[in-house]
Amino acid sequence: MFVRRPFTALIAIGATLGLGATAIAQGGGDPLSIDFQDGCLDHSRVVVKINAPDGDSIDALSVRANGREVLRLNGLSGEARMRMRLASARGQVTVSGRLTGGEPFSRSRDYRPCAPAPAPDPQPAPQRNSRPEPTLTGGGEG
Repeated sequence: MFVRRPFTALIAIGATLGLGATAIAQGGGDPLSIDFQDGCLDHSRVVVKINAPDGDSIDALSVRANGREVLRLNGLSGEARMRMRLASARGQVTVSGRLTGGEPFSRSRDYRPCAPAPAPDPQPAPQRNSRPEPTLTGGGEG
């Protein structure tokens, strides 16, 4: 039987092997990147992408949904993608932690539900004829 986790599923896309050492040797690298899903929510699922800086790793990572911790990771290097489910289409997602060098970080985003689609124009109701139809009388006998 397949059991769905109610809040989070983490998919690690891959670790950067050797790229971190190259970035350190070159004396630079990309900064920490945390990308939240844009826009409003049609449903309660949210996607968060986290990319550790080149040549550095995330020592501790915590993800919270509406104040409740849904994920805690240690030693993340490279890129990760997480899909989580909020209790409703409204809420706040917070990603916080500490880089290996001790530098803290925190990012959050508030989500709201999308506006409902506009209702289609109602079809006009058939009009009732308020005047009675004329009565036909007579006829020819023949």
